[in-house]
Amino acid sequence: MRSAALSALGTALFFAAALPTCDDARLGRPGDATDGPLVVGASDGAVAAVADATLDDRDLARADGDQVDVATDADSAADHQPTADSGGADSGTGGGTGRVRADQFSGTLDKAAFRSPRTTWASALASAGGVIAAVNPDSDTVTVLDEATLEGAVEIGVGDDPRTIAITDDAHYAVVVNRADATVSVVDLREGRELFYFAVGPMPYGVVLVGDRAYVTEMARGDLAVLDLATRTIPARIPIGDSPAGIGACLAPRCALPSGDSLLVTHFYSGVLTIVDRARLTITGTVSTGADTNLSQLVALAPDGTRAYLPQTRFNADNPNRQFDTTVFPVVNVVQLVPAQLVNAARITLDTADRPVAMPFAVDLSNDGHTLWVANAASDDLSVVDLTTQLKTAHIEVGANPRAILLSPDGRRAYVNETLDGTLAVIDTATFLITARATLTRLPLDAQTLTGKRIFHSANRADLAKDQWMACATCHFDGSTDRRTWLSFPDGPRNTTALFNLEDTLPLHWSGDLNEVADVEATVRFIQAGTGLSRVAQIDTLGPPLAGSSADLDALSHFIRAIPAPRSPLVPDAATIARGQAAFNSLGCAACHAGPHYTDRKSHDVGTGNAAVERNGHGRGTSFDTPSLRALWLTPPYLHDGSATTLDEVFRRGNVHDVHAKISTPTRADLTSFLLSL
Repeated sequence: MRSAALSALGTALFFAAALPTCDDARLGRPGDATDGPLVVGASDGAVAAVADATLDDRDLARADGDQVDVATDADSAADHQPTADSGGADSGTGGGTGRVRADQFSGTLDKAAFRSPRTTWASALASAGGVIAAVNPDSDTVTVLDEATLEGAVEIGVGDDPRTIAITDDAHYAVVVNRADATVSVVDLREGRELFYFAVGPMPYGVVLVGDRAYVTEMARGDLAVLDLATRTIPARIPIGDSPAGIGACLAPRCALPSGDSLLVTHFYSGVLTIVDRARLTITGTVSTGADTNLSQLVALAPDGTRAYLPQTRFNADNPNRQFDTTVFPVVNVVQLVPAQLVNAARITLDTADRPVAMPFAVDLSNDGHTLWVANAASDDLSVVDLTTQLKTAHIEVGANPRAILLSPDGRRAYVNETLDGTLAVIDTATFLITARATLTRLPLDAQTLTGKRIFHSANRADLAKDQWMACATCHFDGSTDRRTWLSFPDGPRNTTALFNLEDTLPLHWSGDLNEVADVEATVRFIQAGTGLSRVAQIDTLGPPLAGSSADLDALSHFIRAIPAPRSPLVPDAATIARGQAAFNSLGCAACHAGPHYTDRKSHDVGTGNAAVERNGHGRGTSFDTPSLRALWLTPPYLHDGSATTLDEVFRRGNVHDVHAKISTPTRADLTSFLLSL
C-alpha cells in the first residue's frame, strides 16, 4: 500500500515493500536490508516526461529580497561544462546520457513549491513533506523514500559524486550538489528524474534552498554562488574565502542575527565561519573556531537560531610528541551568533564527553535544543550528547562511514546515511536502538575497491588504529592534504602530501622512503598506532615488497592507487600558459619535474633542508623526493616543511628554486599561472 507522502511522488514510480523492524541494536549487516530501490537514471524515459513550457519567473514567489548582481557569470556554464573524463553523466549508477543544462530546459516548475523557506543546512540527508532524500556519492544518485514507512525507495540519477541535498517543503523538488563534475542537479522527486543541471565552479560542496534560489559553496573557487531556479541562471557570485564547504540558512523568525536572513559558511581547512547577509550578499562577520581546526564541512543551527554547531577535527600539528592520541581531537565547536563569537566553554570534546571517536562529520539537534546527535564518519558511530552537562547520553554503533544524521520532525527517530554501505539506519531516540535499515543504493564498486575505500575511511578496527583515533582519511580527506606541517614525524617536520597518482610518482614521502604503495602499512602501524594489516612482523619500507602479504592491505593499496588528481579550476589563456611553460623550461625546472606528472622520482638536495632536524633513517639527509606538480592549486603550503605558503615564496627558497631575482614580475606571474593550472 502506498503511503500518503509517497502517493504524491507520482504514478510513474513503482514501490518496494516495507522494511521489518526489530529491537536489536543492529539489524543485520548494512546492505542486506532490501533488494534495493527502483533505479531511475537522469533524464530516463521510463518515467513520465515533464511537459514542455516556459518558466515564468515573475510568477515564482521570491523570498530573497532585492536581487544583487555582485558578480555576473553569464559564461559560467560554458566555462565549467562536465566532460566525459570528469565522470558525471557516464559514471556510477546515475548520470546517464542526455542530461539537460539549465539554459536548455524548457519545462515548468511548480511555483508553490518555493513559498515556504525554512532554517536548514547542507547535509547528505534531507526531509520534508513526509519523505527522506539521501545522496549516494559512489552511485551518482539520490534516493527518496517515505519517512514513516521506509517504503517506495526510488533512486534517481544525478551528476558525479553527489555530496549534499536540499529539498522543498512539499518534497516536490531537490537540489543536489555533485562535487566531481561541478554540477548542481535540480530533481523532480515526484517525476523521479533530474530535470536540469547548473554548471558551477569546480569542487562545489554545500547547498541550501531559500525560496527559488539555491546557495552553493564552490570550494575550489572560494566563492558562494547564487542559483536562480526560476530563470535558470547564476545571477550572483561572491568571493567568500578559502575552501568554503558547509552552509546553513538562518532565517527569520528563527534567527537571532540582527540582519535577519543570513547564510553561515564554513571553511574546510581553517575552521572559520563566515556570516553573509542573504539579501545584500555582503559578509557581515567572521568567527574563528581556532587555527588548529580542520575538516569543517557542516554547520547546524540551534532551533532558536542563537547558536551554530560545527563538527570538526582539531589538528595538533605543532606538537613534537608522536603519541597517537596527541595528534588529532574530535570536537563540536559552538558559535554564538549575537554577538558573533566562539563559545569556548560550550565546546564538546567528544573523546571525553563520550569515548574516543574519529572524524565528527554531521550533527543534528533535538527540537528542544538540549541534545546533540553527532555522526562520526571514521569510527562508524554516533555520539548523543546532553548539551547541559556536555556528557554522553548514548553511544550507538552504526554502519560504514556515516556522513549524515537527521532527526524526524517529531524527534522520535534518527536517520543515518551509512554512505559506504549504501544504507539508511533508523534509530529509536527513546531506546537508542536501531529499529530498521533501508537500502539506499547498491554500491557500484568492485569488491576490492569497496574494501579498500572502507579501510581508508575507517578507524573502527584495532588493526587500523588504536582506540579508533584516526583514519587515513583524517589527514587525506578525498585523497588530498590536510594542509598541515607535522613536527612529530620520525623524519623531521613534514608537510602532508596529497595521495594523487601515487603509482606513477613512487617513491612516497618527502624522504622517498616508501618504494611501493603497500608501504602505507608503516603509517597504519606507526602513525595511526594500529596493529597492522600485513602478517609481516618487521617491515622495511625499502626492503622486500609488502604487496601480497594481506588481502586488506592489497585492497587499501588498490584504492589509494586509483585516486586521481582533480583538474585545476584555474585555466589561463593559451598565451599565458605558453609563456609560463617556456619560463619553466628555460629555468631548468623540467630537469627534475619531468614527465606527465612533473617528477623524476628521484631525491635531490635543493637547499631547503636543515640537517639539524632531518633525522630520517635511510640516510637521505637533506635530500628530498621530487614532488609531483599536479594539483599545486589545491595543496598549499609547499616544500617538505610547509615553509612556503605561496609559489612566489617557493621562488625565494633554497639554492635551486630561488629564481625570484632571475625573472621579471610578469614572467613570475606567467610561471605561477602555468604551475597552478596543472
